[in-house]
Amino acid sequence: MAAASLLMIGALSACSGVTSEAPAASSGAGSSTLAAEPAVDATPLTEAEFEQMFSAPADFKGRAVDFYAQVFVEPEKDADGVYLQAYADPDNYSKNVIIGLNDPSFSVKSNDYIKVKGVVKDEFKGENMMGGTVLAPAIMAESIEVVDYVTAVSPAAKTIEVGETQDQNGYKITLEKVEFAEKETRAYVSIENGTKANASFYTFNTKIVQGSKQFEQETNFNANYEDPQSDLLPGVKTEGIISFGAIDPAAGDLRIIAEGSTDNYELNFEPFEFKVSVK
Repeated sequence: MAAASLLMIGALSACSGVTSEAPAASSGAGSSTLAAEPAVDATPLTEAEFEQMFSAPADFKGRAVDFYAQVFVEPEKDADGVYLQAYADPDNYSKNVIIGLNDPSFSVKSNDYIKVKGVVKDEFKGENMMGGTVLAPAIMAESIEVVDYVTAVSPAAKTIEVGETQDQNGYKITLEKVEFAEKETRAYVSIENGTKANASFYTFNTKIVQGSKQFEQETNFNANYEDPQSDLLPGVKTEGIISFGAIDPAAGDLRIIAEGSTDNYELNFEPFEFKVSVK
């Protein structure tokens, strides 16, 4: 494996406008695993150490890492591998990290969320297009896995499986489950138009009530969740995720209230109300 590509700095500098000052890496035998130096400590960095690494990457050279990130520029590839630049804190667009994997067949693209296991190879020091100094850890990845937003950024601390379907005039709404995460709450729903008329479902009409508090639907633009379709022809079924702000499940049971309608105004609909026990 060529020394120039092993640390992937040149490829990433071209796509990010950064001039590299990182040291070249030694060459290694080609394989499906990047030829990283053995970790000094096989235990991944603690959360506190991982934070410190971004201020002084060289201090953690050789240490094992295991973290999630979001790719923010198009990856570069050559005959030896794939080279990425990613945010280890995607919600805040921060903690820039340089990653290389000795597998040119690995498929990943900009904006993908990834799980990375590897070793801190060195620090990358350079200059961006604005003349500012860039300091980032350079990671020799042993493995990279493409994951979804929920896994990488917003894992559920508690999940309530509901699986309840309510039917009014052939219009069915199913609440599959509710997930409580640190910064948001997710309701997984499916809607089926079993009537002979066109039907409508609007996520912004869905509300959660806990005690005397009411929570409105909130769009998570970073997550890009699949929304249920709003306009449904007869016989159509749709599903998706409706997101809300953070809700503490310890504060009590929930009522999730959704609305549906059709173009047949002779059909009467009441709000669909689901009672969710969080015990």
